[in-house]
Amino acid sequence: MKNLIIYLFLLTSFSFSQNKIPVRNINLFSPLNIKIFGDYLFCQKDYLRAIGEYQHYLTMASNDTVEFKIALAYSEMSDFSKAAEKFAAIRSNSPFYSDAEMELMKSLFQAGDFFEFRKNFQNVIGKNSTAFSKTISLYNFSFLLTNNPLPAEQEFLGAFPKEDLAKVKNFYEWKENPPEKSPVTAAILSAIIPGAGKFYTHKYADGIWAFIASVGFAYLSYDNFHAKHYFRGWLFGGLAAGFYAGNVYGAAASAQIYNAKIHFDFVSDLKSFLDARNYFLPKFKFCK
Repeated sequence: MKNLIIYLFLLTSFSFSQNKIPVRNINLFSPLNIKIFGDYLFCQKDYLRAIGEYQHYLTMASNDTVEFKIALAYSEMSDFSKAAEKFAAIRSNSPFYSDAEMELMKSLFQAGDFFEFRKNFQNVIGKNSTAFSKTISLYNFSFLLTNNPLPAEQEFLGAFPKEDLAKVKNFYEWKENPPEKSPVTAAILSAIIPGAGKFYTHKYADGIWAFIASVGFAYLSYDNFHAKHYFRGWLFGGLAAGFYAGNVYGAAASAQIYNAKIHFDFVSDLKSFLDARNYFLPKFKFCK
């Protein structure tokens, strides 16, 4: 509230100096001044307070732009569920209706609600050609983030501009044939040669340590049995068996961790690409 008063004071002081309007006749809390301050906060990226000012303004006046900017503000704050709710509430007679439909699908996509995203996409087909043409790329990308079967490659790639085809094709090929490691293969390799499963999952230092520990304790067990030191023979034999079993289990676990990491890197890379392209949607320039 303090910032509101200061900002509006400066605004009205400027107006007074330019137009010689008596300050006593200016209402600092008029709908217009509240909207002006909301616009200022929005452009300063103080979205939460901008929403508060805009909502206050809407109790006194109706404004399609303000309603759309409230939804955008929630989206900018990464509150995608609330943003989707606000975009969905934009009326069909609003000049922002087509843009709101596109931003609604973008918010659902960002929220990871792919069921609702595809449901809304199907509703748009044949009704809003602009929204359809601009969100078909997002629709195709949604298959890269779910376990649903991928569309045919040419159909998938056909939705993207030429400058993005190489990168998008890499995403498609990764999803179709992910470079995963088999936990079963890793376990079998380590069962045959201790540490080999860790080499298979690119854990070379762990593989070397597993080999040395398993073979080393096995040798110590054999050497002590040969020397008739039976207690130490059984002790080192037990340690060798424990390290051997742990090596087999660890190799399978290493493959699972490897797969989780490459999936995480894939999703991170994909989302970074979408962020850089603004999810293939136009940006709105409400601020200079």
